[in-house]
Amino acid sequence: MQGVTLRILLKSLHAHPRNPRKDLGDISELTESIRAKGILQPLTVIPIMENGEMTDEYTVLIGHRRMAAAKAAGLREVPCVLITEEVTQKEQLEIMLMENIQRSNLTIYEEAQGFQQLLDFGADIDEICAKSGFSASTVRRRLEIAKLDKDKLKDACTRQPSLGDFTRLAEIKNIEKRNKVLEYIGT
Repeated sequence: MQGVTLRILLKSLHAHPRNPRKDLGDISELTESIRAKGILQPLTVIPIMENGEMTDEYTVLIGHRRMAAAKAAGLREVPCVLITEEVTQKEQLEIMLMENIQRSNLTIYEEAQGFQQLLDFGADIDEICAKSGFSASTVRRRLEIAKLDKDKLKDACTRQPSLGDFTRLAEIKNIEKRNKVLEYIGT
């Protein structure tokens, strides 16, 4: 993908609404690092379009944690790579998902939601496997997790269930019963 590097005001940057990473985690060390040394790796952004015209607002594809830490550090602007070619919604999701998988592990919930979103945009399991590096069985297991009640799943993930717990849970065919059992996983 082609892009240009420029400095953009933080107030003009917006988190991508479909970012697979929902929890930015503790950004205090990153904030201190940015305060001391600045941002060493530019964020990757796309322009927000209005009536077919580029605005002065941008959506962040890569660098949500850096953006949050830069705000916390009191920066006014940050270096960004502006992607200059059109990027479809599906490609945006792929970029964010693959960046997060490569950089640091997403939670099972975040992987499941990301894979489901790719399916929703027309990707098939083989394509998800090729892009993510996960096996077909892992992708299918994550997609089974994506069927679960989101609030109950988020709550269960705080109890740190094992992948085996989710594999056994997927053996329950009735989704309502599966969601009921989910309430007790990890307790």
